[in-house]
Amino acid sequence: FTYFKNDNVYDGVCPECGEENAQHASYTEFGTNEKGVSVSATETISGNDAVLSVDPYRNAGWAAGNGRPAGIEEGDIPTVLLSEAASAKDALKLLLNIYDTYGCADGAGLFITDQNESWYIENCSGTQYVAIRLNDDLLFLEPNMAVIGSVDLDDTENVIASPKLIETAKAAGTFQGNEIDNVIDYRASYAGRLDSADKRLVEGLNYLNSAYSYDADALVTDNSRFTISNIDTTGAIVPLYTNISADRTLDVDDILNYYKLSTIAKSGNQEIEIFQMFKDRPAEYATVGWVAVADLACNVFVPYYPMLIDSMYEGYQAGTPTVQFTTEQPTGGLFYPYSKRSYNRETGEITTTDGYRILPEGWEKSYYWSFEILNDYVRYFESADGSKLVSDADRQFVKTKLNELQQEFYSDFISMQTLQSSSNVRKLATENGAAMAKKAQQTAQELIAYLQGSEALTRADAVYSLWLRSGSPKAKTSACPFADVSKDASYYDAVLWAAEAGIVGGVSDSSFAPDATCTRAQAAVIAYRAAGSPSVSGDGFADADAAGYYAQPALWAKQIGAVSGSSFQPDSACSKAQLDALIGAIAA
Repeated sequence: FTYFKNDNVYDGVCPECGEENAQHASYTEFGTNEKGVSVSATETISGNDAVLSVDPYRNAGWAAGNGRPAGIEEGDIPTVLLSEAASAKDALKLLLNIYDTYGCADGAGLFITDQNESWYIENCSGTQYVAIRLNDDLLFLEPNMAVIGSVDLDDTENVIASPKLIETAKAAGTFQGNEIDNVIDYRASYAGRLDSADKRLVEGLNYLNSAYSYDADALVTDNSRFTISNIDTTGAIVPLYTNISADRTLDVDDILNYYKLSTIAKSGNQEIEIFQMFKDRPAEYATVGWVAVADLACNVFVPYYPMLIDSMYEGYQAGTPTVQFTTEQPTGGLFYPYSKRSYNRETGEITTTDGYRILPEGWEKSYYWSFEILNDYVRYFESADGSKLVSDADRQFVKTKLNELQQEFYSDFISMQTLQSSSNVRKLATENGAAMAKKAQQTAQELIAYLQGSEALTRADAVYSLWLRSGSPKAKTSACPFADVSKDASYYDAVLWAAEAGIVGGVSDSSFAPDATCTRAQAAVIAYRAAGSPSVSGDGFADADAAGYYAQPALWAKQIGAVSGSSFQPDSACSKAQLDALIGAIAA
């Protein structure tokens, strides 16, 4: 098997999107093969200048200047390893042989795993590396920073290092450790940017344990607070560990929500894959993938069995024209203010250019753009007066809806037992993953419509939105009068408050009908009561029943300018924009 490195143009079909003669590179970040081997290869890290002067990256420039082949690049690593390896150990041996023979084009932190073992590898220079076998209880973070600290290389069962690791660091004048004891502090000896700690590391550690309250200076001063080691205070070899401890037992929600932290969830996110490994399952069920695409701030993770599916959901693969960036304000199309960030790998410098992002046509077919545009609405879109288009209350509404969907996916994800009893396992597993992905994409588009004001609201949505806009007040009572409002529902506190305040009375004494469409008449009643039920008089709408339950609310809505025109359309669905007009009138 011969693998040809990307040249950004394909004479044929792109192996990822299926496009004929594609004009883009195939950048493989992660994957799982039919043997249950998984690889993640996108944690780019850097080496210090002194080390790189001795052991430079084997990139295209180096290859041209030395008349030799370039080394492997991290975007090619998953394809190469997963095409060949039957186990994590096989993949590790292949990778390290490539490093020894050809070197690498840039620095990387890599994960290789199967249900039996997991390895983490760091290389900060062209040919030197350290690979460590991870313990099941090892907790660490790697936000594009080398995190392998002081390791005893004599622990050959759990640590594999390049033969000249210490020698190269000594030649560069950067060696930190004890050569006699075969000990090296890899981060201190090889890594670049030692004078700073990534903000993601700071926020991530504080997320795991609220008692830390770390800042960047504290982590720069003492890297043992986050690095991996196999040496105890006496110098003895011990199982690999970090000094990171969580202040709670971490569950799936903790892991997924970690990636929604403000320093991690960015508009530059493309996708993220989490591998959940089970040692006690048959091999084909042992790996569960959790995938999220686009900006992670307002998003969900969709679970699937990578070894059992025949195809991925079509929305993941839908292509669109390239998004355009301009420094001049566009005159048409869907656009918004955007700060474009550029990263220089050579210097580590980040530059920012202010301008506008013009969104592509056909975005609604793309899973990526469905979530990217939803997040763009929340982050960037502005009203005519320059204020943020999305209020804090609406932002919370979006996050609540997505959290509900995430909890739903936990239940909808098909169990191993159900699959094992199926006559067509692969078909069922493929359809299960695709159905959740389709629902996620539809939900993102519904939330975009909600933020645009065109989405019809349910009764629960209307009360929840009012409650958020009112500051999320707490009811004095804990007993809800409606049997169809679950205590676990996100809108429970909102309905409880609204019922206690006399804002809602339900469709009967014991029923609220939370999922029923909220009509314009019902929305007017809710807003009118929230405003204190002011007395009004005058001519109402021609289609409003003067004796109806909504007569006064409809007249009030007309007089305050929340509803205009000659008809009220009491039985029509109330949109979010219409509810905003009613609630906004209360605030005014």
